[in-house]
Amino acid sequence: MNRSISEPAINNSSYPIEDFGLIELSDRRIVLGQGPFNRSHEPAPQGISFYVNDFNLTSDKPWYIPSEYNEISATDLDQFCKSSEMPKLEWHEPEYRDFKNCFEVITNLRAEGKLQKAVPAVNATATLNNASSYCFNLIRASFPHLSSLSAYAFSNNGSGFVGLSPEQLFRLDSSKLHTMALAGTSRTENNSSFEKDSKEQHEHQLVVESIRRRLNDLGKAQEDQRETLDIGGMLHFLSKFKVELDDEYSIDNIIKTLHPTPALGTVPRNKSNSDTLNIIRNQFKVPSMFGSPFGVKIDNFFEAFISIRGLFFNENMIHIPTGCGLVEGSLIDNEWDELAFKRRWVKSSFGLD
Repeated sequence: MNRSISEPAINNSSYPIEDFGLIELSDRRIVLGQGPFNRSHEPAPQGISFYVNDFNLTSDKPWYIPSEYNEISATDLDQFCKSSEMPKLEWHEPEYRDFKNCFEVITNLRAEGKLQKAVPAVNATATLNNASSYCFNLIRASFPHLSSLSAYAFSNNGSGFVGLSPEQLFRLDSSKLHTMALAGTSRTENNSSFEKDSKEQHEHQLVVESIRRRLNDLGKAQEDQRETLDIGGMLHFLSKFKVELDDEYSIDNIIKTLHPTPALGTVPRNKSNSDTLNIIRNQFKVPSMFGSPFGVKIDNFFEAFISIRGLFFNENMIHIPTGCGLVEGSLIDNEWDELAFKRRWVKSSFGLD
């Protein structure tokens, strides 16, 4: 990677860094870019640019070009961490009755034949003054972790997020594109029953078929056999795809083609179903960045992950949003338990339990 600052410059830096982007690529490189950022409609032709948008891709300037950047190791994070420990957080969890209402709305739409799958999200919150100042502490607490996860973080003007994503939206190296279908959830100890669970298989297959259709617009897709991905206490079904692009497509166009995948959105993907999903997200005050693509372009290489399994913050509030896939065969209590399970996983992964 071309660097605008040297290793010694990073090593001599001192906390705090207020505005930054960090992403752990699938090859395990960790890229850190420091603000102030230059926002742009397009990525920089050379060097690095971060892609930051909301779930609905409403930003017309989603590219954040850092003033400094470098590759770092996990141990380099120590120098940016706050010396004081995070205070104990008091979490306000989502209400079952509210989830029951959204479950019934989606169930009725399925019965009417208007959708096959939807992924509603709920949200837990806690008060934390100057939340962004603890961001590096949270990132550092997530290491070490399994290679099935990629650390990601972004902070700008006191708002941002930090997480461990198991879901790559896509990786693009010249004309070669790699992506995945990731859906279905279970605890690791239930591995044998998970692999035979018809509801989880159906949920995953809906995602596979939708992604396959979208990839056909970009080139000929090759699909690997389904496998089970262990992210440490939690399992997902995983199917990998690779495509040799048949034309030159902009990164923005590929993102709009793939996002949101049915792992986070709806089947079918249309305005009516998207509006329903947004109404539910707004009712639960889900952060707009939850489930959005977050990526980095390095010269002719680009990789983006989906912003899940994370914490989202503003000046004095921190959020843990989680989603679940509702399909035929979904049982409300099972889905409610899955949402709580994912919140516990996030808290544990970042030392908040």
